[in-house]
Amino acid sequence: MTTNHTTAGDTQEWLATVTVEQLENDPYPIFERLRREAPVAWIPAAHAWVASTWEACRTIADDATNFRGGTSPMHERVLGADHILGAEGETHQDLRAAVDPPLKPRAFRPLLEDQVRPTVRRYLEAIRGQGKAELMADYFEPISVRCVGDVIGLTDVDSDTLRRWFHALARGIANTAMDAEGRFTNPGGFAPADEAGAEIREVLEPLVAKLSAEPDGSALSHYLHHGRPHGDPRTLEQLLPSLKVIILGGLQEPGHQCAATFLGLTTRPEQLKRVTEDTTLLPRALTEGLRWMSPVFSASSRLPLREITMGEATMRPGQTVWLSYGSANRDETVFDRPDVFDLDRATHPHLAFGTGRHICSGSAYAPQVARIALEELFAAFPSIRLDSAHEVPVWGWLFRGPQRLDVLWD
Repeated sequence: MTTNHTTAGDTQEWLATVTVEQLENDPYPIFERLRREAPVAWIPAAHAWVASTWEACRTIADDATNFRGGTSPMHERVLGADHILGAEGETHQDLRAAVDPPLKPRAFRPLLEDQVRPTVRRYLEAIRGQGKAELMADYFEPISVRCVGDVIGLTDVDSDTLRRWFHALARGIANTAMDAEGRFTNPGGFAPADEAGAEIREVLEPLVAKLSAEPDGSALSHYLHHGRPHGDPRTLEQLLPSLKVIILGGLQEPGHQCAATFLGLTTRPEQLKRVTEDTTLLPRALTEGLRWMSPVFSASSRLPLREITMGEATMRPGQTVWLSYGSANRDETVFDRPDVFDLDRATHPHLAFGTGRHICSGSAYAPQVARIALEELFAAFPSIRLDSAHEVPVWGWLFRGPQRLDVLWD
């Protein structure tokens, strides 16, 4: 029999050696130890606190008395200030009232068969005769950016550009490494995000000017005019930080949910076979995919409003607290065999879209797009499987998912 003699000092010494690169490449062993030893821990390399357990993430996320919405020096560097993730009170309510309605089921349900499925089928036809594909670039991400981009109102921006925008912003968000004084150790790492941000502004300026004068049925038009006095729409400056949040997170959500679910199913071939033969199982599979590999792994955050102590952690105002929902969704005290993708897992809510007042606006729309994308894929290619000649690189600790998914079918 062995006894765990780990002390707080041992944990602190170990945390000092954890690098952002380790978190990006394989966060699971690190977070498993954090859940066991330090549910809320200071990671020096990220110059931030990280909450890793289900209880800690839920407690902090839902506590509007002691924590405000999430932002960080990196968020503000990439997205700008006063975005929807960090807003509170009337400002937050105003932004959510503008952003949420077009992504509610009543608004998007008619679009699923009229717009989403035809879009999915168009991308499917492009790969049908190939016998192989790289699903991220050829199918999952193009469908994701097109279906979300069209709802937003970015119908004139091609899918390749939308993909490039969210990848560039995501790389900027991933540039989290800081020194002990809170300075970014790789300031040059923000260059792609800055270039994308400038391009986004250039594209949106004339579009916002047009929609300000001539509203239409797009979500962007709704963002500009909802709740505003006649003739006084919101400005691009007011909306741009939150629109970058939507481009960063929203454009990738359905595609990366597809990727997590598909990859999870490939670890259980018998379960993949069941789903390809009976696509009514897809909602269950997609829910488990989000739990098993949460695309928004640790990208949600909170800021303490006062000095807060949880266990041995004392968080102070101004310090970033990352909520690692991807770790909470593998909490051993909540989920049996959490590292295993299991289509038959007992029903339990996940935190992949966050929780509370800052829950993801697309939490209803994204799974529907993902469902249709996988329905059509499995119906067209029931023999689809990973190409064993290629590895599946998985990366990231703020956003996490497969970078490539090479597949074959008969």
